[in-house]
Amino acid sequence: MCNRYTLTAELSDLTDEFAIDRVQIPYNRRYNIAPTQLVPVIEKMGGGRCLNQQRWGLMPYWGKSSINTSLETLNERPYLGAMLKKKRCVVPCSGFYIWKQEGKTRQAWRVIHREKRTFAMPGIYDIWLDSEKNEFPMCTVITAGMAFGTDHAMPIVLDRNGMDIWLNPVETSADALIAMLHSQPKADFDMYPVSPLVASTAHESPDFIAELRSDFPLVRV
Repeated sequence: MCNRYTLTAELSDLTDEFAIDRVQIPYNRRYNIAPTQLVPVIEKMGGGRCLNQQRWGLMPYWGKSSINTSLETLNERPYLGAMLKKKRCVVPCSGFYIWKQEGKTRQAWRVIHREKRTFAMPGIYDIWLDSEKNEFPMCTVITAGMAFGTDHAMPIVLDRNGMDIWLNPVETSADALIAMLHSQPKADFDMYPVSPLVASTAHESPDFIAELRSDFPLVRV
């Protein structure tokens, strides 16, 4: 995915859809989630599924925040492989934004799933410890390829069985997990133009998910 997404489900719908047993965070619908912000994630904790929160973007000591991680790199970098085996989560998403060049301007578009109002994206996470040993989890979303001819990464969408495997702590085979991600069905997306204000992290409004022009139909992708 790119660097903005939405989570617009009601809490009751979210807990039902993803079989969440416990909610450990204040939950609000979000319309312009940005990197470095705390985002809702689903983790397996104490035998049940828990809605928790993590910082979106790994914070490695050698570089900037990594909000997305390509599927192809999981076996190439040892630190990613370690997270893949033991620190997996699901990032729920109701749609994400991309920008496409149209003449001299860049148009913002919202991408939504045709069949799922909120879908599951696989994530892995690390835990940063401060000087007092307080834990701060940080996640990155697993992606595969680019989205619709842009330079924005395309998120993988987990089906129900894939989500069960991803959140199962007993599964620690990197090869099996990567094979499962490769086997996930290709997501069926639509997209439509939205307000250019989504480009700024200073703005967030339900208006952002509205189609920019009523006479501009959904585009099948």
